[in-house]
Amino acid sequence: MVYLKKSDSFSISPTLEPKENNGREYVFVKQNNLYVKMPYKNLVFAKSSGNYVELMTSGQKRYILKTSIQHIENSLNYDRIIRIHRSYLINIDHLIEFSTQEVTLSNGCILPIGKHYQDNFISLVLNCTVLM
Repeated sequence: MVYLKKSDSFSISPTLEPKENNGREYVFVKQNNLYVKMPYKNLVFAKSSGNYVELMTSGQKRYILKTSIQHIENSLNYDRIIRIHRSYLINIDHLIEFSTQEVTLSNGCILPIGKHYQDNFISLVLNCTVLM
């Protein structure tokens, strides 16, 4: 396992091959002196704020990491997590509804969809069956 450490208090430990699950359904997130196992399915969204990224889980647990959203996007080896905005990644398993401008997630959060991410987001989501 590779540990990419950004500071003494926060880090995330990704595997080497991005977007290939390799059978692993979780990632370890370092909070203070503990490594906490976070199943990918529990991640609802990731939000970038300056030099920090907040990971919000389905149990309303928050992890704050000193890293970039790009690093998180490349490090999480789970194809259900997609970029919808320069500041947001979402787990589409927690997607309740969406328009061309925003998404509503299972925890009630409404997040914007960036114009540069709209086409990719809509094509990925609409690969599922759509009833009209």
